[in-house]
Amino acid sequence: MRAAKEKDVKIVVFPCKYLDRDLTARKEIMYEYQYNTMFSFAGKESVDALLISADSIGCYTSRERMRNRLEQYAGIPCVLLASKIEGYASVTYDNFAGIKEGLEYLIRHKNCRKIGMIGGPDDNSDAYERKQTFLSVLKENGISFAPSYYAEGTLSRYSGKAFRELFDKNPDMQAVFCVNDDTALGVYEELDRRGMVPGKDIYVLGYDNTVQSAKANPSLSSVLADSAKLGEKALDMVLRMLDDEIVESEVLPTKFVRRDSFGSRENEQGGFLRLDGESVEEAFHDIFYGCKYESVGGRMEAIHGIFQKMIGEMALFLEPEAEQPGQDIKTGADILDSLEEFLRHRVLEYADIERFMTYMDQIYRMAGKAETGLGKRLRMQELFTAMCRKMVSAMDYRFGRMKDMEEAENFSMKLFVRDILQFERGSDQSYAVLLENLEWLEIRNACVYLFEKPMVHLCGEEFVLPDYMLLKVVLRDGIVQNIPAPRQKKKVAEFYGNGDIACGRETMVVLPLFSNEVLYGILLCDLTEKLFENGEFLTNQMSSAVRMIDLLKANEKMKQRLEESLVTLRENNIVLDNLSKSDGLTGILNRRGFYAAAENFMEKNRETGEETLLAYIDMNNLKIINDRYGHEEGDFSLKLIGRMLVDAVGERGIAGRIGGDEFACVMDGKGESTKGFSGEIADRFARFNADSDKEYNVTVSVGAVMLGGTEDTGLKEALALADAKLYEAKQHRVKTVAKGVRH
Repeated sequence: MRAAKEKDVKIVVFPCKYLDRDLTARKEIMYEYQYNTMFSFAGKESVDALLISADSIGCYTSRERMRNRLEQYAGIPCVLLASKIEGYASVTYDNFAGIKEGLEYLIRHKNCRKIGMIGGPDDNSDAYERKQTFLSVLKENGISFAPSYYAEGTLSRYSGKAFRELFDKNPDMQAVFCVNDDTALGVYEELDRRGMVPGKDIYVLGYDNTVQSAKANPSLSSVLADSAKLGEKALDMVLRMLDDEIVESEVLPTKFVRRDSFGSRENEQGGFLRLDGESVEEAFHDIFYGCKYESVGGRMEAIHGIFQKMIGEMALFLEPEAEQPGQDIKTGADILDSLEEFLRHRVLEYADIERFMTYMDQIYRMAGKAETGLGKRLRMQELFTAMCRKMVSAMDYRFGRMKDMEEAENFSMKLFVRDILQFERGSDQSYAVLLENLEWLEIRNACVYLFEKPMVHLCGEEFVLPDYMLLKVVLRDGIVQNIPAPRQKKKVAEFYGNGDIACGRETMVVLPLFSNEVLYGILLCDLTEKLFENGEFLTNQMSSAVRMIDLLKANEKMKQRLEESLVTLRENNIVLDNLSKSDGLTGILNRRGFYAAAENFMEKNRETGEETLLAYIDMNNLKIINDRYGHEEGDFSLKLIGRMLVDAVGERGIAGRIGGDEFACVMDGKGESTKGFSGEIADRFARFNADSDKEYNVTVSVGAVMLGGTEDTGLKEALALADAKLYEAKQHRVKTVAKGVRH
């Protein structure tokens, strides 16, 4: 990352996991295969060159399968990191010098003859070479190798079977060399279970010199393989390849770093300490290994300069008595000032503290052996006592600060877990919440790409990247912005140089968003120091939030469909209700419909004090028409009556068919009379019959009553009164017909 910034190169990290690893052994990792979908996001359309940790990714698979995986990047300039595969340029560590130095230290200084090794698969080039070095060093030193002293692990601390096998078969083993530091830390756990202490009951040597090895208890002796230089060299090589240079593979030097897993330094040969420039330089880089990763404002250079100045002053203080009185006191004060300035830079955060304290102790012991007077020795003792107090105080401050930072980070994580689910709807606007709370990870640029639809991806299936994805939301320089739907479609080639994303940072990382077998998309964001430690936590929380939004979307779609169904159902019910209240022949209200509507009508009129006219109507000659002219003509007559009554009532009331040839009407009585309404109905039919070409007349009899506004007469009672009037009308019609009047 530091080299990329210096060379103005943008790095995108694709954190693929181990190919062909058995994920069934541990439930918590059974879906980690989803990380390997990241292979598909690194094609030639989206990146210019690739740096690949092939042996790390492929430590559980065969060399042939790893080669097949690499072939998908044919045509892209590529450099392998700490891996050797024929046909590819690589930058690797020297797997001989540092290991030889460490093993020979065990043989010559600790008198070890029974040394075992935890290795790795021979398909892994580093594991193979380190094993060969182990065997050759034993042979060179006249130590015969027994197969039981070697066990093959998984290149990780999760190699319990290999650990148990090695220690069970070799209870008298004096030392063990581990293929890498992670394996060695697993050995520490196995030794603890057996009640054994590294450095006391058995010596342990690792490889890589990681931060964890220096902070282990006891600190782990290891082989310094500078990962920063590895990365810088790999980047330089691939950039030269882009410039069409022919690039050869390179090997970086390594060296042995002795720590407490090799026991006490007391009574060892070759322990004489020198304070010349070269030795001080070596001590600085050995103790303050973490400084090499600092690149902010020349901080490492400042720390380096102060350290050299302080040790130079100490060397001066150790010289014979000063010629000028008080010179020792001034030099001692200068040393304390330099130490204070040194500690103000928080160097202990990057230091191997055990190594630092041992180094200072060695200087003190060397001072004790110096040929000086009693007065100077007392001043030396006072000086070192003051220095120890300052260093202890600085360590107390550091541990307190670390505790405060840990508590603050835990609190930030809790807030993040709470806030990332602060949405209520499954809309595109909800995705903004995902990127609004990333300050605690120091992420200022990020974006969420989702598949058009979630994809089911099972373990062992080859993942095929779709042609495009949807860019839902962007965090640019700390500001969150939702992307409108018309601008969401993006091809993979647009992902890493997208104009919607601020590209000021040199390094970003692509993280998969998934829930078990279901893939939702990716998160592309700044790769910060805090994200190195919390990347999988962020992935898990982001994935849960995306899944929740997707579930809410599905729920809202179901809710919408349900509401649409309810609307349709209500509309259908209205139609059905209307149909159930309508007369199938005439189209006007049937008996049920008329009764319901008429009761409401009469109730309203009673409330307002309005009069109500109610009429009972009966067809006079339906049977004759049916018998003589057919039922179609009878149906015509009934339809005609319904139409005539609706027209007569109009907006003033309601008409309905309440029986075979019986009809009824209810209407406002204001300005009406029963006689007038009956006469109007008779006139309407008379006019129709006069103009009709039918061979028969359609006539009705009407019985009507007027109900007062305050009259509390129910519908049935009113219809009975109207029916009585109808009977009178029919009797009158019979007498009229008998006199020969045509109806």
